Amino acid sequence: MTKIKLTSYGATQEVTGSCHLLNIGGFRLLIDCGMFQGDHKNYRKNWEDLPFDPKDLDAVILTHAHLDHCGRLPKLYSKKYMGKVYASTPTIKLARIVLEDSFYIMNEKAMKLHLPKLYTLADVHKVFVSWKAVDYYKQVELTKDISFKLHNAGHILGSSIVEIKVGNKTLVFSGDIGGEHMPLVKDIDYLSKADYVISEGTYGNRLHEHLKNRDEKLLEAVKRVTANNSTLLITIFALERTQDILKVLNDYYENHLDFSVPVFLDSPMAWDATKIYKESLEYLNEEAQESLKRDRDIFKFPHLSVTNNVRQSKHINAVPPPKIILAGSGMAEGGRMLHHFARYLNDEKNHVLFMGFQVPGTLGHKIINGSFDFNYYGRPVKIKAAVDQIDGFSAHADQAALLKWIGHFKQPNKVLLSHGDEDVLAELASIVKQKFNFDTEVIKYNETINLE
Repeated sequence: MTKIKLTSYGATQEVTGSCHLLNIGGFRLLIDCGMFQGDHKNYRKNWEDLPFDPKDLDAVILTHAHLDHCGRLPKLYSKKYMGKVYASTPTIKLARIVLEDSFYIMNEKAMKLHLPKLYTLADVHKVFVSWKAVDYYKQVELTKDISFKLHNAGHILGSSIVEIKVGNKTLVFSGDIGGEHMPLVKDIDYLSKADYVISEGTYGNRLHEHLKNRDEKLLEAVKRVTANNSTLLITIFALERTQDILKVLNDYYENHLDFSVPVFLDSPMAWDATKIYKESLEYLNEEAQESLKRDRDIFKFPHLSVTNNVRQSKHINAVPPPKIILAGSGMAEGGRMLHHFARYLNDEKNHVLFMGFQVPGTLGHKIINGSFDFNYYGRPVKIKAAVDQIDGFSAHADQAALLKWIGHFKQPNKVLLSHGDEDVLAELASIVKQKFNFDTEVIKYNETINLE
């Protein structure tokens, strides 16, 4: 009988740094190699030595293109990994954008923290030539005894659940999963057979607001800028959240032609990602595909301007209010939104909307939790603008959706929980045990679990 051991080196009782190593009778398979995010202490983990030797890895599977799942892939190649990275086609396209953007941000961070470069641009390009595209539901053989299949995770475009077969055993890694009725991507796939389920639990202790309420809350903020003659700042994640928001705004502007407040998408990365959505129609849900039949571009509408360079970004400041600015990063840790914060957050007429989970330690988390100012390159900026958060645009499943997905499995040997804060995972584990009577455990960092 082949021995299977799981050791996790990230997203263990925290949300970022996803990295799970399977040792399957000596065959070493890595699921994700993501960036740690948050405060400086957490961020510095990215520079620590990897707790395994990349040269010993036989294969890597990437669940999706978010930075906390793909961000350290170049580091594997800088440490002499020579193998493939398997992922869906949209994930490969999106991860290329994310990793190129991250390279320059990481260099800037390294200088601020007095650290060496984490990896080189050549290491990033080694990832790009090592991709192996995998279609959903196609079985891929790694050895005569080990194979895997990707299923739709419903999280972002191309996101995958990984089903691994080892002889007669089945392991399922959720990756990050979405809920039902997401604005663009198809609903998550439900699986029923697994000996071991490794599930994320980011929102394992809370429910998202209803989709209708989510859209209404966004549009209320949009309409309020006219009444207040103000500026609305919307922090965006380049993947999925941006495209969801653009679709909602597209529908509103095209049905209210008298509403002429300018909208600026100040994120070349987000627009590049949006182009990939338009190239990947078969991955979108039926409603989105139907919308595209009526409207050839559901992400482009009257009064939307896309900035392609710094000069255009600076020009936004010359446009008088009312106006709406969408910019990254989603957790306000970098990107162009920091410059807009410095200009607009000290005016009580203005309004900032955070559009998803804010990792503790990030500027976004601090502002949502009542920070009175923030440091902008050594200059304190007072926060007087209204601050709100909309969870409904989160691409993560909430507690109800997580339980529905886990509950579809027919008496697995064990459910293992990762990708969530310690108290959140503890609460989710307790509910899973009580509701389904599944043996459930929270994964700990660098702790090896025998999957017998």
